[in-house]
Amino acid sequence: MENKSVFSELAEYFKEKYFSPDLSGITNYDTTDVQRFLPLIIVGLCIGTFLAVCISYYNGDYIGKVVRRLYKSEAFSPEKAKTLTEIDCNSYLYRRNLTRDTVLAKYVKPTSELKGEKDAESAAFYILEDKKYIADKRFKKSRFGILTIVFAFIICIVVCFALLYIAPDVLQLADNVTNMLKPK
Repeated sequence: MENKSVFSELAEYFKEKYFSPDLSGITNYDTTDVQRFLPLIIVGLCIGTFLAVCISYYNGDYIGKVVRRLYKSEAFSPEKAKTLTEIDCNSYLYRRNLTRDTVLAKYVKPTSELKGEKDAESAAFYILEDKKYIADKRFKKSRFGILTIVFAFIICIVVCFALLYIAPDVLQLADNVTNMLKPK
């Protein structure tokens, strides 16, 4: 029972300190909607940034494996194309990404027309010659691996709370500037 009250007190503290901004000093703007939605917008932006980092990591480290292996085997033309089995990337996820209109399919092309994932098992793939440099840079493996996601998560949380903490002060500053600019 005591642990529950500690957690509820902690939740109440964060709600009052960060998610209920005091905008009572603002006189030039209607703050009813701002007070309600500003914390949600800030949290949403931080979550969106973290999801973007996760998607970038996924595209670079996992999906990009096909591009890196084709690049390493110098498969830049239909004559030098390799099958997914030859480059050790023959899984459902790779076949699915190569048979649909995805970012990977824009850079990695099959030598023959694909009608589904079954055709991708036996098809040979290559990187378009004019897009090989961009493909190499776009699907570059992340330098720090999974630590990238961990650091991004920590940074997003710190930035989120910092923005929640300073947002009322910034709005108050904007209100003060408006007061100074008003003709007397």
